Amino acid sequence: MRFIAENNLFAKEQPVLLAVSGGKDSVLMAHLFAEAGFCFGIAHCNFGLREEASDLDEAFVKALADQFKVDFYSTHFHTEQYAGKNHVSIQMAARDLRYQWLEEIRHTNHYSYVAVAHHQTDSVETVLLNLLRGTGIAGLSGILPKRKKLIRPLLAFTGKEVEEMVLQKQIAFREDASNASTKYKRNRIRLEVLPVLRKINPEIERTFLANGKRFQAIESFMKQAVEELRSELFIKEPNGEIHIQISQLKELNPISLWMYELFSIYGFTEAVLSDMLRDWQNGSGRQFYSSTHQILVDRACLILKPLVEEKAENKLIETFPYEFTWFHKKYTVKSMERGSLNLTGFTQVVDLDAIKLPLHIRSWRQGDRFQPLGMKGQKKVSDFLISLKIPLTLKQEVPVVEDADNSIIAILPWRIDDNVKVTEKTKKVIIFDEIKNG
Repeated sequence: MRFIAENNLFAKEQPVLLAVSGGKDSVLMAHLFAEAGFCFGIAHCNFGLREEASDLDEAFVKALADQFKVDFYSTHFHTEQYAGKNHVSIQMAARDLRYQWLEEIRHTNHYSYVAVAHHQTDSVETVLLNLLRGTGIAGLSGILPKRKKLIRPLLAFTGKEVEEMVLQKQIAFREDASNASTKYKRNRIRLEVLPVLRKINPEIERTFLANGKRFQAIESFMKQAVEELRSELFIKEPNGEIHIQISQLKELNPISLWMYELFSIYGFTEAVLSDMLRDWQNGSGRQFYSSTHQILVDRACLILKPLVEEKAENKLIETFPYEFTWFHKKYTVKSMERGSLNLTGFTQVVDLDAIKLPLHIRSWRQGDRFQPLGMKGQKKVSDFLISLKIPLTLKQEVPVVEDADNSIIAILPWRIDDNVKVTEKTKKVIIFDEIKNG
């Protein structure tokens, strides 16, 4: 109760939705809420990753909700399918699905907060993982007791204290066999690294908790200093652009730290900012991109502005010749007999008989793949553009050509698909040519 009050987690009369997996941590949390007389409901996510065991977990948690006579909510996720579609790990997929659904249930059923069962040892593991990933000060603070509508009341206890309470209260719970596997980084830290560190410092959770509070204070101080400096240096123009004098930035020390703190809210990475620090003295015209913004080096200042995503209307090519404009470039498409035609000098040429008309010109889509000329396997179009050093923020400006079978046959003006290349047997060709100004 003291931890809840000290961290202003929730008031006793406020209903809380408990995320309960069936493991000892979340089951203990449910028992403690019941003993304290709090108003709560129980929510369970079935990720379908452990076959029958996942269904048994769900049945166990439902029985627990029935025991406490509280509302029970459950859902099933196609976690592996979601992970594959969104190109994320299984753990990240489960996390995204879980928190999104919990917030939906909280909001729909008028709960004040969602409670998850992280404890102090989980927080230590998170800090160690963040150190390995190379995160900043925020990553060293550990898991926070409260963030918006998400609370973590078990951060009052260490993992060992949780185990002792479960044993003392003789609480039944479900054991996840994957917790004993060192396949995952967090498990390796828990099972292999923490025991070694605990020999050096038996009170490691208390130490990390104290350090976390210091880092939170430093982060808060840094944020305030950065906001004050940003308001001083970032001059907003009537057209929406932000102008920053380079001479003022050069006075900052250490400049790399200040640059990251000033520009990271606009999506700029340390790598991009490092390039800018190295190159901004090479004169005007240099441009640097994040996923949402652009920085233009213009003599004595940097010009920061949001990216305005233009859209080009898809083109349908049924007859030849055909001419089209794609953003700032113009192309012609024509059909010719192969014969003795000299094919050098054109942008791209494909075998007409190897494709199916009509052709479609469109922008890049997530998941686009093709087999670049000369390669044996397929490659993501996004990876291909990266290899050409084309900022992904400009990927919509690259015309993708596909035929009636939805097969990508060319990425203009860069490369055709190997399956439609011109061979000795080719009789007719389609020529894509970029029209150069002047």
